[in-house]
Amino acid sequence: MPRTSRPLQVLPIILREVEVTGITDITPNMRRLTVAGDQLAAGEVDGMLRPEFRSEGFDDHVKLVIPPPGREDLHIGEQEDFRFNWNREALNLTRDYTVRSVDPEAKSFTFDVVRHDSGLASDWAFTVNIGDSLKFAGPKTCAGISEGIDFHLLIADETALPAVGRWLEEAPAGTRGHIIVEIPTAEDIQTIPTDADVEIDWLVRGSTPPGESTLMYEAVKNVALPAGRTFAWCAGETMTIAPIRRYLRRDLGLPKEDVEVVGYWRKMTTKKASHAEAVPETAAGSEGMATAGAGTVSGGAGAAVAGTGVSGSAGDTAASAEPSGPAVDSGAAGSTDASEGTLGVLHQVHEMTEILPPIITRVAVSFGVNDLVAGGVTTPAAIAAELGIDTEGARVVLTAMSALGLLEREGENYRNTPTGAVLTSEGSADGLNLEDPALLDLFSVVDLLDVLKGGYAARTSRASATDAQSWTALRANDEALDAAHRSRTLDHLQYVLDIILDLDPIRTAASIALAGDAGAEVAAALTRKAPDSGRSIHTPGAAALSGEALWPEVDATLLLAGLTGRSREEMRSLLANILKASRSLVIVEPFTDEAEEDDHQAEELVSTFATTGHASLTSEELRGMLTELPAGTVDVVDIGWGFGRFRRAVIATRR
Repeated sequence: MPRTSRPLQVLPIILREVEVTGITDITPNMRRLTVAGDQLAAGEVDGMLRPEFRSEGFDDHVKLVIPPPGREDLHIGEQEDFRFNWNREALNLTRDYTVRSVDPEAKSFTFDVVRHDSGLASDWAFTVNIGDSLKFAGPKTCAGISEGIDFHLLIADETALPAVGRWLEEAPAGTRGHIIVEIPTAEDIQTIPTDADVEIDWLVRGSTPPGESTLMYEAVKNVALPAGRTFAWCAGETMTIAPIRRYLRRDLGLPKEDVEVVGYWRKMTTKKASHAEAVPETAAGSEGMATAGAGTVSGGAGAAVAGTGVSGSAGDTAASAEPSGPAVDSGAAGSTDASEGTLGVLHQVHEMTEILPPIITRVAVSFGVNDLVAGGVTTPAAIAAELGIDTEGARVVLTAMSALGLLEREGENYRNTPTGAVLTSEGSADGLNLEDPALLDLFSVVDLLDVLKGGYAARTSRASATDAQSWTALRANDEALDAAHRSRTLDHLQYVLDIILDLDPIRTAASIALAGDAGAEVAAALTRKAPDSGRSIHTPGAAALSGEALWPEVDATLLLAGLTGRSREEMRSLLANILKASRSLVIVEPFTDEAEEDDHQAEELVSTFATTGHASLTSEELRGMLTELPAGTVDVVDIGWGFGRFRRAVIATRR
């Protein structure tokens, strides 16, 4: 999920067990289940603290573990300090569902399940009995209703209706908004009490198959937004809502932090059958969190979509695509065909040397080509007119997208493939858009040879356009570039920021200095967590960062991505200056400890070096640097769920 204006809390992922205590069919196509149990209360699990179950956001979701009959003894995984280490087989049997309501006193919560012709969770939900047990994990985050918003726009199909229903019930009195909900039949209209001042449009899909209706898109375009700030939330079938995202962001110009458009499921057309099947995608009242056959991985920050470089939204862990079936035995048992092995290696090298995929996917996302196609703009001429580019150029891009399997053509019309549909996701739009200077700088890797031969300044990055002696000087002289990199850091920090602020040196400090990419948003988060603490927050200026002025005397300094792009000598000088005035120092960087095994960290290492002229740090390298300064104590601690760009913090004390 991209950075949002909603107040976000990150929670530890704990596996719990409950039992079904209530079953209610609230409409012909929606069943509500109530589950309860002592494990919703605070306690211990495997010797570690188990916090009380919490769900405070209208679209919070839990991951249900639904083993097939006869697999009750399935090994699910191991509980760790802040996360759950899933057994891959068990993870393939999980589905995500919105928490519809919570009753802390009864130690229970409810969730709604949409009726399907067939599906792991739907089959279970519509045959379950009172007293049956259920294991689940989550929620992993809670995001409240945005503050400072004048108007709320919520758009949903039936899979996201549970989230809309909870929003209606929990929205403060007088909250203004407009709700659009698509449902299969008029009998699926729900009466939901609310104190909000809202208009609700119930759109009956009727005989139109789910995932093929344009009712929500047409209804959104007819909503007249009032003056003031609007927050828009939309969830449903991925391709159906893609043009809605484009309309909200590009046509209405709503800022990205005030728009959340989330694919809850994806309609897939199988090659072996003429019918289309619903494939669940994320948290919802639909099935769970995988995209079969689309080559996607969802659920892990840093999880990648095969062949596209698209990162999934942060979640419990990386979930693989559903298996394609048993392997075919093409030879004698235990034999190995050496020629096939050689061909496999050659194919792997061929794929590794392709230059077209990363460029075309990013150009497609930057223009929003797949969004346009999903919205019915399907010919080269129409796409070119919409984008304001030459038709011949549009044909070049569309042809290349077809070659990569992102589009397929029928006559003059293009349509999205399952792989291309991945590029309509919110994470793709914000993670690959080359109009963002910070993301464009990643392409400095193509200048690595020149950088290695001639020193600092890649041609592709903004560094080549400005005569700057260092990366920090370049950012200081280029406000747009600096803002883009700060925004990128904060996008990745949102899932660990609260955890960082809960570290002892920060939590107990009466005075704090913020440096690096920490700024107003981090200061606001500190104030939100402890509004009555009376602590002072300092933001040292450029003179202090360069060593020309003293660092402020504080209890703790928080340095977020503040070492990136500096030489080792600059790092030592800055850290020494900080430790002279700060009792403790917490440093969070995009460390590249696992770069030899993790291609995302390898990309971080190479792109940072090519863009700034200086390589990224490992946490152990930083520990050694601080020990030599010398610091009093130096510790490296894991933060968050164990994946993502920011995984560790280094904590040092003044000697």
